[in-house]
Amino acid sequence: MTASGAHHASGARSIAADALSGFANTGDHVSVTVLTQQDLHSAKEVGAPPHSWNLPYPPDRAFVGRDAQLTQLHELFRPHEGVEQTRSHVVHGMGGIGKSTLAVHYAHRNREHYSLIWWINADSPAQIDSSLAALTAYLHPQWGAGVGVEARAAWASVWLQWHPGWLLIFDNVDEPRDAEPYLGGLTGGHHLITSRRAHGWSSARAVGLDVLDDTSAADLLYELACGESPDRCSPQYADACALATALGNLPLALHQAGAYLRQTGTTLVSFYNDLGLILGEAASGIDPERTIARVWNVTLAAVEEQSDAAITLLYALAWLSPDDCPRGLLAPLCPDGRTLNKALGILATYNLVHLTGPAVRIHRLLQLTLRRTPDPAGLSLTPLPAARGRTEATRVLRHALHPEGEGSPAPQATWDLCLPHLLVLVSTVPDSYDDAPALPVYLDAAERLHEQRQDDEALPLWEGIMRVYEATFPPDTPEVLHARHRMAGGLMESGESHRALRLLDKVVADRTRLLGADHPDTLESLNDLGCCHIHEGDVQSGEAMFARAAQGGERVLGRSHPQTLKSRGYLATCYAVQRRPDEAMSLLQQVAAESAHVLGPDHLDTLEYRYLLGGILMMTSRLDEAVRLQEALAADCERALGGDDPHTLSARTDLSGYYSMAGRRQDAIALQERVVRDHERVFGTVHPATMTARITLAGEYRGGGQKEAAVALLEVAVADCVRHLGDDHPHTLRARTQLAGCLVKASRVAEAVMLGEALIADCERVFGADHTQSLEARSSLADIYMEAGRLEEAISLHEQVVAHRTRLLGVNDFFTLMARTSLAFAYFNAERFDDVVEIGRSVMAALDGGAHLLTSYFHYVLTASYAELGKVDEAIAHGVQTLADFEHIQGADHPDMLHLRRFLSACYWAAGQQEKSIELMEQLLIDSERVLGPDHPDTVQFREDLREQGV
Repeated sequence: MTASGAHHASGARSIAADALSGFANTGDHVSVTVLTQQDLHSAKEVGAPPHSWNLPYPPDRAFVGRDAQLTQLHELFRPHEGVEQTRSHVVHGMGGIGKSTLAVHYAHRNREHYSLIWWINADSPAQIDSSLAALTAYLHPQWGAGVGVEARAAWASVWLQWHPGWLLIFDNVDEPRDAEPYLGGLTGGHHLITSRRAHGWSSARAVGLDVLDDTSAADLLYELACGESPDRCSPQYADACALATALGNLPLALHQAGAYLRQTGTTLVSFYNDLGLILGEAASGIDPERTIARVWNVTLAAVEEQSDAAITLLYALAWLSPDDCPRGLLAPLCPDGRTLNKALGILATYNLVHLTGPAVRIHRLLQLTLRRTPDPAGLSLTPLPAARGRTEATRVLRHALHPEGEGSPAPQATWDLCLPHLLVLVSTVPDSYDDAPALPVYLDAAERLHEQRQDDEALPLWEGIMRVYEATFPPDTPEVLHARHRMAGGLMESGESHRALRLLDKVVADRTRLLGADHPDTLESLNDLGCCHIHEGDVQSGEAMFARAAQGGERVLGRSHPQTLKSRGYLATCYAVQRRPDEAMSLLQQVAAESAHVLGPDHLDTLEYRYLLGGILMMTSRLDEAVRLQEALAADCERALGGDDPHTLSARTDLSGYYSMAGRRQDAIALQERVVRDHERVFGTVHPATMTARITLAGEYRGGGQKEAAVALLEVAVADCVRHLGDDHPHTLRARTQLAGCLVKASRVAEAVMLGEALIADCERVFGADHTQSLEARSSLADIYMEAGRLEEAISLHEQVVAHRTRLLGVNDFFTLMARTSLAFAYFNAERFDDVVEIGRSVMAALDGGAHLLTSYFHYVLTASYAELGKVDEAIAHGVQTLADFEHIQGADHPDMLHLRRFLSACYWAAGQQEKSIELMEQLLIDSERVLGPDHPDTVQFREDLREQGV
């Protein structure tokens, strides 16, 4: 998307694309890509072989009892009145009911109707991306081999929009929100979803799937066991009826039983007696896990008689990702490849796993059953203890990731391949299980993810690391406290400072008690606790933590020790926020100089202190100095760290914000568009840092008047945050807050109000009513109410925010003053001009005069209020001061200056000083033509104003 605005598309198969930012816009939905113009062109030009597909297995010959559902799907997908439309339908039912099998049969029977059928493993957003990336590898293998998963998935999404007539099968969707963006964003084909979830589908019609009827279940079991068509008059058929009923007519249980019977030659009656089931158990009341466990108990015993290796493999697979486990990963569990392949073949024969080329798949229900110990069915299920399976799973991952010991990590590609299995392992630890053998790979993986800024994915690993330390060491040992501290750091990096605060509070107390108040570890925790308080909006508590850390550091480590410098630097920012700019600037300049001397000018800490200096300059409205400092910092980061380093990208993001504050909106937009492209290339399209960069870009679009572009970008950002981070993640809530503000600017007021009201409830539920994000949600809704004309409700919310800020931070705190500024503008819009004057005087007194943006805003609103009250002299006095402040802070050519001068001209006119008014307007028109151009809407308005004045 360029700075000029958004491209538009309409119709079911229309597409508009912009290579500069990598957006593909399809009608009302937007999907974000990272494609160049050449990539977009290839997505249009590359075709697919006729009737391409990638179904995971061929249709089962023994498939009965689902004709009605197949017919229903066919009718639902049939073109309406001859017109083909994008359609989405979900087949839902409990585990083992046959949802995936039905999808395979529908696809096979209708393969001639589709140009392409693509099977998508959809149990997580990452798996969806991986399956779409596989489509690119199939269609455009040479290009796909040179790019990452996200780029391949993006290319596939664009290809699907250019080439209609496909069927996408999203198999095993756990959360509807994971699939919804694709259902709305990919048009021109059909979406078939399988899921256990019956509800929550806004873009798809749900089709329920129940157990088989009695006859179909008996027919299926008879055919599987006997290998022939059912003979309903035979004694064996009666036995099949009894066994099928006892198994609850559940298709997965019937298939497992049939495979066992056919492989072993066991009779139906013997199998029934071995299971110990009760004849006539009601199908509606079956527990699928319990029923399947009974079948697997018998099957596992038969497998064990043939191959110990097969049992070992099966139990190890229970603790790994159910999809696409590489055979090579399992190799250490067998003496040689022949034994491995034979063991896997036995498991496949008994329908316990599916072999798909070089990978192995296992049903999730079987995994759940194998992990339970002693036996979910109440039987003596396990030939081997479940813990052994986990031990073996840990061993194969350690072997793959540290092939020659802990000092020799595998290549990054191996880590990427093993990460899904490692995340399953760490999230399925049984109670009282000793997970210490997995600790080395947990630690290595967590640090790698942190370096890649994937801290959200690392959180389960940090939790697992903390569990291991807490289970291994007594509670007050340094190892446990270090693990908790590191866990808190992961929470902080993931944006969950409210959770980190609670954990760090305890760590600081424990380290102070055990190690002493001045121990370096205690001081380190104090620093991090102070950062948590700042993130939570509690500047006073943050200052107290940094002051303690700085004083202790000077006593124990020395004034110029890096840890002490960090405490002093953070303390300076607290001074700045609390409007003590001289103290802040003096202290931070000292810290930056000492850091450059001790650590070097290009050290990360030194660069960070320069960044903090820029922030103080910005807070004190010294915009030109802040911009120059940040431009130099961004250049130095690129020189010292490289153009793709996260710190360099952050420096560019900050610079775009400074450009925006200085009125250089087009420079801000152009730079932030570059930042978004860099994030997508370096981190991928769904990385939290990339999402944050897009949210920032949307803010620039909004400020630049590109409302539709801002809304489109934020709708994508919200969808991505929900899918990958969850509804309650701080990034998600911030994106929704931004979206609500943009919707009202785009005249979608009703949607904005609905979203804003829901946000307050969600933020207060997640964070509490006094949390800074909850207060920001209230302020946002107040602004929305203002745009909707609901002035009293807006004022009420602003008054609540001011009261909260005052109680928590004090009457003269910077954020409290910002809240009072917003309240003053709300009073002005409600024509409560006396209230504006009253609050304006108190804020001006708190600011102690001087050129500051807040001072300028209040001069402006006071100018307007005095004018409305007929106090023209006071209005002119404040207007003159406002112009002086803004010119000092933002420069004479800032766009806001032009509007202020127009307003002051009107004041002079009302005061009877027509000559002064005309003189000001004439100069204003000259400057507007120079700054904005002769045809800019503002310039045209100024020219019309002069005409009305008779000039």
